[in-house]
Amino acid sequence: MDDEKPIALGGDRRRATLGLLLLNANREVATSKLLDGLWGTDETPVTARKVLQNAVRGLRVTFAEHAHGDARPPALLTCAHGYRLEVDPEQVDMFRFHRLARVGRAELAAARPGAAAATLREALALWRGRALADLVESGHSWPELTALENARLDVMEDYYEAELAGGRHQAVLSDLEALVEAEPLRERACHQLMLALYRGGRQADALAAYRRVRVRLAEQFGLEPGRELRLLQHAILVHDPSIAAPAAPVRPVVLSGPGPETQPRERPVARPVQLIPAQRSVARSGVSTVLIRADYATGGRAGDVGRALERTARIVHEEVGRLGGVVAGSTGSVTLALFRAATPRDEGAAQAAERAVRAAMALRQRICFDVPDGERPVLRVAVATGEMRARPGGSDREPLPVNGALLVDSESLLQAAEDTEIVVCGRTRRLTGAAIAYGREGGTRPRWAVKGRYRDSFARAEVFDREPELGVLNSLLERVRRRARPHLVLVVGGPGIGKSPLLAAFERRVENAATVRLGPAGASTPNVAKLAEHGPLVVFADDLHRADTAVLEFVEELLDAPQPLPVLVVAAARSELFRRRPGWGAGQRHASRMTLEPVAVEPRVEAPRAPRLVRLCHVAS
Repeated sequence: MDDEKPIALGGDRRRATLGLLLLNANREVATSKLLDGLWGTDETPVTARKVLQNAVRGLRVTFAEHAHGDARPPALLTCAHGYRLEVDPEQVDMFRFHRLARVGRAELAAARPGAAAATLREALALWRGRALADLVESGHSWPELTALENARLDVMEDYYEAELAGGRHQAVLSDLEALVEAEPLRERACHQLMLALYRGGRQADALAAYRRVRVRLAEQFGLEPGRELRLLQHAILVHDPSIAAPAAPVRPVVLSGPGPETQPRERPVARPVQLIPAQRSVARSGVSTVLIRADYATGGRAGDVGRALERTARIVHEEVGRLGGVVAGSTGSVTLALFRAATPRDEGAAQAAERAVRAAMALRQRICFDVPDGERPVLRVAVATGEMRARPGGSDREPLPVNGALLVDSESLLQAAEDTEIVVCGRTRRLTGAAIAYGREGGTRPRWAVKGRYRDSFARAEVFDREPELGVLNSLLERVRRRARPHLVLVVGGPGIGKSPLLAAFERRVENAATVRLGPAGASTPNVAKLAEHGPLVVFADDLHRADTAVLEFVEELLDAPQPLPVLVVAAARSELFRRRPGWGAGQRHASRMTLEPVAVEPRVEAPRAPRLVRLCHVAS
């Protein structure tokens, strides 16, 4: 366009050349690819190169005639193997679409459905029909066009997911029905349609939608619907409360009127009366994001990849929860976890950042190096730290209001990471530099990376050098199993001694027993009696010195329950616990204290190890 007037580009070849270059803007496009895109592999005439050169020359003339002193006018350059069209991405709707899609997905992963829906709606508004529709009608069909159309469908599904999360199922129902009619094999869209129909009181129609996609998959491919779709069908059949529509958000009520005590009567001025805390009373607190991407090889069977992804998701939830974080969401192979500061001061942000990095290191160990080489994914992890708004007295269970800029920074860090690498932002490095060692990695995108990839000797030694302690814990679990009585093991040691890795290693070895982890806050405690009905239960409580009083009292009551339960409580704490609660655990009938001693890192050779004394003090038995 030139002053809102369309520019005549010329014939089909010139327009097709521009279209293919724009689809690959700011990248070199080989001459052979341009020729194939313009004519096809079997129909290229002898004069094809000359026609292409004329088209390029005509486009350059057009750009020069209509530049008008633009800050960055388009430039069509000749390269070694073809041509490159340099253009400002903000002048191409395709690039703006991809940018808005990334921001919207980040907001959706941060549990901000309203903001995500607005951003994704803005991205979809850039579309006015098919991309390069005139060239498609002329018979041009390029892989880039197919990928762009699939990207549009993916963003549409993200938008519907955001609207459903915000309780707007009626608003998107008709659009979802049209999408499923046009794309009947997209299971995610069918899942969303079933959910919208169910929440609108149309359970029968929701089940009919499931039957249609199931029949189509069986007839065309001999497949059954995916696990998520089958679970939703079952949830609809049993009216599972978890799929009910979310409660509508409470809107702030603003009353406008004159202020009788603060304004003179002769000059009344309208002053808003807000029934929510004013902006100035909102404190700011630190939050660290952990973005995890695990890509498994697609050459194997789909079932194997699915099981690997489920295993990875389970590990992420375990390690993030163990260190006090929350999993905010996942899309495909990417998962977002959040760690919030306990206090708005700098030390609170530093603790949250350190827990985030420790979780990233534990995930790398379990996902990449505790599995056979053939089952290891390509893993990249990024940790970024920023700020969020936190209201005084807010609950730890509230959604974290993470801004989109922080998530965009996390995504940029993740793109710079290499396999098995944990990269962090500058603020994360400054906050955790006293506890975590970093190295400055070079290359095209310099970055700070956590030192010691899979060769971290401490990461492996903490597990293998604690075999005596693990043996004691195994024997205590067997004792609990046989006597059906509770027992507490309090693992005590200073920071960095290996308490958390010991608990994690023992948790992975537990067999024929259920396991559960207590969080640092006492907002929700498990129903231990119900969990222990069918066998022994192991309850893990890490960093007990930081736990709420309710958690400490819950453990004490568990050991003194009226009905003896086969429960083994394995808790870890620093000595600060006893300054806060002197003699905690000493009054229990079945309690032991295990004090960890420093362990020297041994060479990695298969040699017999000398026995080592494990300091295990039975307080009472």
